[in-house]
Amino acid sequence: MAKVEIRMLGDFEIRVDGQPVLAALAQSRKATSLVQYLVLQRGERVPHATLTNALWGGERSANPDMALRAILHRFRTMIAQEHLTVLEDCILTSRGCYQWNPDLPCEVDVFTMEDLVMQAGQEKDPGKRLAIEERIVEVYRGRLLPLSADEPWVESSAVRLHVLYRAAMIHVLEHYKKNGENERLVTLCRSAIEKNPRAERLYLELVVALETLGRPEEARQVLQQGLSVGCLHHAAEPGRVGAMWRQARQADRNMENDMNRLMAALPPQNAGGAMICSFETFGQIYRMQRGIQAQYHVPVFLLLVTVVPVQAQDDAETERMMQVLQELLRSCLRSCDVAARYSDTQYAVLVCGAPGQNAALLERIKQAFYGTPTHQRYLLNYNAYSPKPGQEPPRRRRSYPRKKV
Repeated sequence: MAKVEIRMLGDFEIRVDGQPVLAALAQSRKATSLVQYLVLQRGERVPHATLTNALWGGERSANPDMALRAILHRFRTMIAQEHLTVLEDCILTSRGCYQWNPDLPCEVDVFTMEDLVMQAGQEKDPGKRLAIEERIVEVYRGRLLPLSADEPWVESSAVRLHVLYRAAMIHVLEHYKKNGENERLVTLCRSAIEKNPRAERLYLELVVALETLGRPEEARQVLQQGLSVGCLHHAAEPGRVGAMWRQARQADRNMENDMNRLMAALPPQNAGGAMICSFETFGQIYRMQRGIQAQYHVPVFLLLVTVVPVQAQDDAETERMMQVLQELLRSCLRSCDVAARYSDTQYAVLVCGAPGQNAALLERIKQAFYGTPTHQRYLLNYNAYSPKPGQEPPRRRRSYPRKKV
């Protein structure tokens, strides 16, 4: 069978038996995104709605369902025109789901790198681990899908992969430096600077290695390059870079200590249950969550939970029931959820996730509420609003929480 390779690090290219194919994909951004998204799922089935949301997100489309079918048809036509029989069934569809065929023999550089990172973490032998990390550096030819870097489904993976690459690269760099392998150090730093042209440490390491090798003119050129991109201090001069490098290393250690102190000063992770806060804080968190929703298309749900007296009740008893509701919200909701007192008889709740999960949570709260001794005199109602990315809920001219008297 023909060998299929998909390159996604540094660029995007599909190869069959070593030859680039499907160049026509570059003429269709959506078809390219469809292939890229499904490949990155590593054979997992993707529901139709999830796929259309990923490909269109906040964009307007009259009929994304039909558009998706048209894109898939166009991609399959490209395959047929190039007689690529090995790719005929590369995308499977069934029961409202799409997937990249997990049975298709296919080498993807992203998965090769992830597998190597896992191997390096498990390897106990220093020499073998170094060889694996050198292979990681070789496989990582650049950022994940640079032409699609703004897509939310690319962004987080791109950062994660670059962090993994950098950790392996720095470990290899330290080994070369410790063993005086300056030629290999120069090659490594030049390659790493191409992938991250604003990394100050790489310029300093490269200059020191070149000066050690007796190549001052090359070292001067590297200094000029670093100054031109703005990642080196203007005082950097030939012969003084070693001292600057030591200062930079000390600054790194100081910042690491500062970060440890910052982490110690922050409250520990919530052991469980929702966060109960003031309505003002709730509004700030809501604004932040809407920003996350717009960037990453995470579903956001705004809920209003209301305690309704079935007959006239005194304020003290109603307040006790609101305290009961608060504890139920805290204990039944998740640590990623937020609730705030909105009025005498209402709580505003902000949750993320699938609609079915959130409905189940609210029903559990309702069931627990009706299990309290005085529930017969009160009803618990709730309604939900799910704003779309970039869409604001309908507002009245005056929309303020009702103050407790």
